[in-house]
Amino acid sequence: MPNSTRGILLFILLLATALRWIPLDLVPYSYDEAHITGMAQGVATMRGELPLLSGGTTLGIQRSALDVYLLALPLIVSGGRAEGAVWGVGALGILAVALTYALGRHIGGRRRGELVGLLAALYMAANPWLVFYDRKLWAHIQVLFSVMLLWLAWRAIVPAAKESPPNGRARAAFWFPIVAALQLLSHVLGLVQILSWLAALLIATRRWPWRALLQGTAVALLLLLPYGWAMWQHMPSAATSGEQMGGQLSLPMVSWQKLTDPAEWLLARQLVTGGGISSIVGRMETESLWWRLNRTLISPLLLLLVGLGIVGQLYQCVRRKNAHHLNARLLLAWGLGPLLLLGLQPTKLYLQYWTVLLPLPALFFALGGTMLADLPVRRRQIKWARAGMGLVAVLITLVWIGSYVDVQAIVARGESGVTLRSWQQALATARVQAAADQTQEVRVAVHGVDPGYESEPAVVATLLGSPPFARFVAPSSPPALLFSYDQPSLYFWTIDAPATESQLQQWGQLMATQPLADRGAARLYRIPPFAKLSFDYTQLNPAPIFDAGMALLGYHFPPNATADQPQQITLVWRVLEPPGEIRQRDFTAFNHILNEQGDMAGQVDGLATLSRDWWPGDVLIQPYAVTLAAGNYTWRVGLYSRVDGGRAAVLDDGDAVDLPGLIIKSQGPED
Repeated sequence: MPNSTRGILLFILLLATALRWIPLDLVPYSYDEAHITGMAQGVATMRGELPLLSGGTTLGIQRSALDVYLLALPLIVSGGRAEGAVWGVGALGILAVALTYALGRHIGGRRRGELVGLLAALYMAANPWLVFYDRKLWAHIQVLFSVMLLWLAWRAIVPAAKESPPNGRARAAFWFPIVAALQLLSHVLGLVQILSWLAALLIATRRWPWRALLQGTAVALLLLLPYGWAMWQHMPSAATSGEQMGGQLSLPMVSWQKLTDPAEWLLARQLVTGGGISSIVGRMETESLWWRLNRTLISPLLLLLVGLGIVGQLYQCVRRKNAHHLNARLLLAWGLGPLLLLGLQPTKLYLQYWTVLLPLPALFFALGGTMLADLPVRRRQIKWARAGMGLVAVLITLVWIGSYVDVQAIVARGESGVTLRSWQQALATARVQAAADQTQEVRVAVHGVDPGYESEPAVVATLLGSPPFARFVAPSSPPALLFSYDQPSLYFWTIDAPATESQLQQWGQLMATQPLADRGAARLYRIPPFAKLSFDYTQLNPAPIFDAGMALLGYHFPPNATADQPQQITLVWRVLEPPGEIRQRDFTAFNHILNEQGDMAGQVDGLATLSRDWWPGDVLIQPYAVTLAAGNYTWRVGLYSRVDGGRAAVLDDGDAVDLPGLIIKSQGPED
């Protein structure tokens, strides 16, 4: 490799590194990122079981946990910090850039290989769509597998000039199905490339070393076996009807009409040419300078070069000239996968997954640019033409970097959701205050309640700590509050519930306020023990105790409730010592409203904390909103399992507690 080529390649790799790694904490961080990071942290620290599945998809199919283990490796190096996961995913993207250079260098041949490799690598390094998604922590790590598969297919069917050792094609054929299996395990939407894999097998059937290919297929099936077994275990029982199973799956459908829809081709053009990147953070085309530059200048130029590359490969197919002919057939056949994806319903939902197919337009762009640079006849003219192509590549790169920086500026301002940086800054304040108060508990009021399933609790759990350090309470309507009975509490508040938050302001002290992007601000309150709070409720003496480890301390009925108007009923629960099996059965509360005849006039269920998050010493103030007709009612309350429906027993007698005295008055005459 000439020194000039080595220097340019080093610059391209440094550019790819800078765009993907600087800064590591400025990335979108919501449920998807937090969920996969949390699972990877569990693997990295060897806590709990080693998972085979990592969560659901929009198709209704469970993902394999391969991405979890890939993220666990950089988390081990970084000590579990979330930035380590961003670094690891970015490293895979940088490796894809380097491999694209190697692939382009070989496809371009001896005379044009260096230029083809450099242009293809530059495209991969700077394409703003690819850069943005290379920084996310889910579903996009398979771009590396896409490049590897195309490389292996080329190695298996295209003869090398000096192949040493001679069994290189057999090794490539052996590894091809194995890497294909790994791509499927990285995300189920690797299925969209099956057509490309089959096309690679069919365009040069006689050249594939079939014995090695079958051996690799056997290994690939073994790799897929644990995932298939886990999927089988996750499937509904045999008694489930086909209609019910069909309702759980949402397989992508191909619409042939969409393949001729100009709007769909416009979406594909934006991804291939790097345009419209601002749309992923909610910005319109007219608001982005770089988007306009790309649309009016860069996009037509890129489409011209990509189109020229495709035409050149079609010409090579017609000529049928040795390795160049096989190169062309492979690249054109590989494009069947993107065409299939273009017809998927709905395209906008799957637009982000086009990033795994960008190595193909990168190679067509490089081949087209090289063809254009080689048009002159004289040697000096070719030199100047290649220099001109280099300037064009620099111009494209500058516009793409500007587009990406524009998007990152929007992300940094918090206009597209809460970033990892924003969450870290807000939660660092809570951690510092917890250390100062010498407590290991922080109450968290965010959207959702369960760190395993809901959005923001998963984020907080990965950055602050899972229960019991972080205690989550759901924003029910009206919101509930969670306290410690005999110790001060720290409350991390991010939801929009002014009336409930005003109680915190009355009871405690605002310790810190931290901007939290489009959530406004996170507030941290320090609240005295519940036993010292001035809270108006009717105490039950003695407090009924359920064998689930909960005591009903008391309740509050509105004194002047009127018919047909929303009324707030409040129950006060204290967590005692829940048995271990209670945490596995998801206990919650049922509330039956009985009229004077003993008939049920209404029902409202639920608690703001699931039994998996009941911890000794916690007190839950749980309100309910009800609307009733005039009359005298009894409020019957108990606990039941959402898993099996079984009720918790009251230690004295029965499985429920009756609270009489809920009086709803009729509305008086209008004045």
